[in-house]
Amino acid sequence: MAHLEGAYEQVSQRLNGIDLRLAGVEQKIDMTRDVLLAQMNERFAAVDLRFASFDERFISLEKRLDQKFLWVIGLVLISILLPLVQRFVPHG
Repeated sequence: MAHLEGAYEQVSQRLNGIDLRLAGVEQKIDMTRDVLLAQMNERFAAVDLRFASFDERFISLEKRLDQKFLWVIGLVLISILLPLVQRFVPHG
């Protein structure tokens, strides 16, 4: 009986040791996860800033293209209307 109690004591001590090691592993995993999440958040923030920069550039480019398009349309209309006006309006 004493022999069984000693065996139970050894098993209990070993299980407690395993519990402590598992708790240490769990803590390391949690710390690693936190570090990885922080690094991912930093990188996502950097990517968001780059996309914001691209958005600003595209908006600026779009405005300039709109202005140039309006100029081209205006010149085309003038080149069409000017000969018509010259033909149908009597010269004085």
